[in-house]
Amino acid sequence: MRVFTHYLKLVLLGCLSIVIASCDLSNDEEFEETYTYSFQQDKQLVVDTTSRQATGDSTQTILSVSSQSGDNRVFHYEKRITAPPRVMDGGSVTTVYFQIPPETERFTFEGTELTNANVYFQRSCFCPLIGALKVESGLIEGQKLSETLWSISASLQPEGPETTYNIKFEGAFTLNNNQE
Repeated sequence: MRVFTHYLKLVLLGCLSIVIASCDLSNDEEFEETYTYSFQQDKQLVVDTTSRQATGDSTQTILSVSSQSGDNRVFHYEKRITAPPRVMDGGSVTTVYFQIPPETERFTFEGTELTNANVYFQRSCFCPLIGALKVESGLIEGQKLSETLWSISASLQPEGPETTYNIKFEGAFTLNNNQE
C-alpha cells in the first residue's frame, strides 16, 4: 500500500508539472495600441466618393480620403488597436486627416473652421462601413516647432449615421518624407 501511495503522489506531481508547464503565462490576451503622428509637405487631400446599395431602393455615398501632390501640408493621426491572436474581430484603425497652407506656423480651427482645413475622420473595423466623415464639430490646434516637428492637440466630434464619435489626441507630429 505504501508503494501505491508513493506512486500516486509521483503521478499527481507529474500531472501538475505538465499542467503548469503548458500554461501560457504571456500577455497574448491584451489589445495593443499604437499611434502615428505624421505630416507631409507639398500634398493635398483628395476626397473620392463611391455609391453603394444601402437598402432595396436607396444608395449610400461613401467618402474615402487620400493625399496626392499639391501645395499644402497634410497631417495624419492614426490609432491602431491590434486584437490578441485569439480574438477575430476586435481590432480597429482610427484615422484623422487635415491640411493647412504651407506658410502657416500656428493654427486653431473650431466648429465650422474645421471645414476649411478639410478635417476628415475614418474608422476601419469589423463594423458597418461608414467611410470617411467630414468633421464639423470640435477643436484642433497646432504650432510649428521646427521644419520637421509640429505640436498638435485635438478634440473632435465627427457625426456618423448612428453615433457621434469622440476623438482626442495630443502629440508631436513628425515629417514623413515617404511619397505615399
